[in-house]
Amino acid sequence: MGAWGSGPFENDGAGDLVASIGHGDFTFASVEWAFEDDYLEVDGGQIAVALLELVLIVRADRKRDPLVEELDLDDFADALTGERLAWLIDMVERTIASSDSELFELWDEQGPEELAAWRIPVVDGLEDLRVLTV
Repeated sequence: MGAWGSGPFENDGAGDLVASIGHGDFTFASVEWAFEDDYLEVDGGQIAVALLELVLIVRADRKRDPLVEELDLDDFADALTGERLAWLIDMVERTIASSDSELFELWDEQGPEELAAWRIPVVDGLEDLRVLTV
């Protein structure tokens, strides 16, 4: 799975995303490849969860995870549009859906406690994002 914890930035997909933002070459188009198939592979799920957390940091003043404490999010924040936020809601919904998400399946295989430790904060963050887009 390429993860060392259940947090939004504790995996390879999020690490690549954070590096891209840090280098100044992130665009939403640069991650679209991860969401093209009907079945959401692990990279797409990890990227969706990390994007969700980053949006909540810049739009809802969420406390920064130490892994992104020094990350400059100004350009990322400028790229957020209503259309992109709606797209992100859809991608996070796919990530937490049991039938369409490899990431969900991998956490489910770890057992109910591990699944809950990963999934509950994502569901809560998704609800926070929905409130922001109303």
